[in-house]
Amino acid sequence: MRHLLTRLFAVILLVASGKAATAQQPIDRTQLMEYLQNQQYESAISYLQPRVRNNDIAQISLLAYTYYLSGKTKDAMTQYERVLQLDSNNIIAHQYLAGMCMQMESPLPAILHYREIIQRQPNNANAYKQGSFACFIAQQPDTGFVWLQKAYALNPADPKVTARLGEEWIEREQYARADSILRSFLQKDSLQPTVIMTAVRSAWFLKDYTRCTTLGIQLMDMKIISPNTFSFVTAAWYMLKKYQQCIAVYEYLLANRAQAENIMYYAALAYTELKNYDASNELLTTCIDLATSKSLDSYYSGKSTNYEGLHQYKAAVTNLDTAYYLSHKPLRQYSIGRIYDVHLKNKPQALLHYKRFMKTADTADPKEADIYKYLRSYVEK
Repeated sequence: MRHLLTRLFAVILLVASGKAATAQQPIDRTQLMEYLQNQQYESAISYLQPRVRNNDIAQISLLAYTYYLSGKTKDAMTQYERVLQLDSNNIIAHQYLAGMCMQMESPLPAILHYREIIQRQPNNANAYKQGSFACFIAQQPDTGFVWLQKAYALNPADPKVTARLGEEWIEREQYARADSILRSFLQKDSLQPTVIMTAVRSAWFLKDYTRCTTLGIQLMDMKIISPNTFSFVTAAWYMLKKYQQCIAVYEYLLANRAQAENIMYYAALAYTELKNYDASNELLTTCIDLATSKSLDSYYSGKSTNYEGLHQYKAAVTNLDTAYYLSHKPLRQYSIGRIYDVHLKNKPQALLHYKRFMKTADTADPKEADIYKYLRSYVEK
């Protein structure tokens, strides 16, 4: 990087010092290079200011870049604006101004500069890429998506562009299309985490759970920590009935201090399938402590399943009652009635809860409709 900067300084200085040959105070290329290489930016600025000619684009650009290196963004922008006043087609000035606008979280003016670059360089993949990202931030998704597709067409080897385009297709529920470009990229470069993580999502939505978990293993081997991505991986392991691997994902994130509520929940479900009810309840209790109210219903219901497996039916009913209180889902009433009916042999209490279910059941839902049909004949006996 230092070598590249040195070469860049050398080119800029050669142009600037050449144009300043007739100036009263010429720019000493060696002196300025020493300031810049030693990161003595204040000294470089003080040296340049009296030597930069008002109509010399190369010298003004050099001063602007020095301000930029020193972290004086506003001063750098002022100088680059001076460049554009002299030459509105100056690509470098547009590029730096766009970049600094983005640093200042001002995507709208950045978009204007990227648009200028694109008009002058219609095959500039990087301009389309950066411009698209600015558009998404500025809530201009239509233009952002068009520019993103153009960036991909010009440079499909860019991992950031490929991953973002994959995400956009996924958001549009075009899962096969997303998977196609992600697979194409990974066939040529299989080590880009951003692309792999997006491919995990596309595989999940395509219900290709084996591929989803294979990519998850690769991410774990690469020591990637992404709770959002691993939520899909652990769910895929669960769908494949590979419960120990499901738990292993939770343990991997736990070891890296990146626990996630939904991953913990799947681990709890996996423990239930393995009949380790105590371990499942321990995780579900933690989930309850972390959960928002809309998630609590599922966690209490999960604990009820565990208590039923432990033959602790009163505790199972208590948790289902709490789940119903939180969500008012009719199925919770049916489950309470079933426990009273099958395990506690208390038919009057079972009928009470069955009737509560029937009063609120959604018969448009196939599952609730089937239960309703069964209970109607049972209750009328």
